[in-house]
Amino acid sequence: MNTKIIIKYLFIALAIVTSSGCEQIDIPKEDLTPGYDRIYMAAAARNPNAVKIKMADSVYHITYGASFGGYGKANQDIEVTFEIDPSKADLFNVKNGTSYPLLPQDSYEFSQTSALIKKGTISTEPLNVKVNPFEKLELFKQYILPITIKSVSSGIALNESLTTAYYLVQPSLDFSDFPDFNRSKWSVVDVSTEEPAEGEVNGGLGIHIIDNKTSTFWHSKWDGGEAPLPHWFIVDMGESHLLRGLSFIGRQSSNNGKPASVKVETSIDRTSWKEAGMLNLQNTNSQQKFFLSSFNESRYIRITILSTHGNTRYSHLAELGAF
Repeated sequence: MNTKIIIKYLFIALAIVTSSGCEQIDIPKEDLTPGYDRIYMAAAARNPNAVKIKMADSVYHITYGASFGGYGKANQDIEVTFEIDPSKADLFNVKNGTSYPLLPQDSYEFSQTSALIKKGTISTEPLNVKVNPFEKLELFKQYILPITIKSVSSGIALNESLTTAYYLVQPSLDFSDFPDFNRSKWSVVDVSTEEPAEGEVNGGLGIHIIDNKTSTFWHSKWDGGEAPLPHWFIVDMGESHLLRGLSFIGRQSSNNGKPASVKVETSIDRTSWKEAGMLNLQNTNSQQKFFLSSFNESRYIRITILSTHGNTRYSHLAELGAF
């Protein structure tokens, strides 16, 4: 008579610096006869496994291992060997229509590549891949790391559907790590268009994006005819900063015209400009923060509004900040 196999859980820890998290992986049960034994990776049941690590010169850990699925516990020591198989990454990308690059070999190191499922147990001890994001990794880019079972001793078979765990590794940052720049020295030194007739005294002028008031706003020209997109303005921060990101607060209204697609350029001298990112803003009155695609030493910021919510010719903005 067939008996339901009870497959234990393997706790997979995705440890970042000193913290780690554990998750139970429920492997589907099968109808089996006594003597059925299979080796598998529990993390393979939740592919892909997202791993976000902070971009810092520190070592982070991806923890993995193998488990025994069978009629009871392992009745002998079972050695399991692991490897990184680049062909598995190719298969994943083809199957899922993705193009994740393989995690660069110089950026990671195995603590060891084999471990024992000891007699009377159901899993290996946790193994670690050490990752240093400063070694050839790009900020916010996702990389794939396929950890696969290479071999198993004692003639134990594999659960072929659960032999490779895919980890998507993404170096990231936290907004909370970077305080907003003081804007007391800031000035708006150029603007492609503004509307003096908008709102209160001097309403609609570019200066309102740095006046610390969400009730005021810059607005593109509409009196006597609308100025067409794109609209742009240049802010002088008064001194040089390593610019990592920007914040935007939209006009406090439900009007169409809030910026949707924005190009950011930076400069030290207001003559030579570097593109620092393309941003997609939401249609909201709340503050939105964005990291730039490149961090540049900058004094001047040029914001170019390429499209708006509502597909209007006009646009508006309440506040601009930087960090």
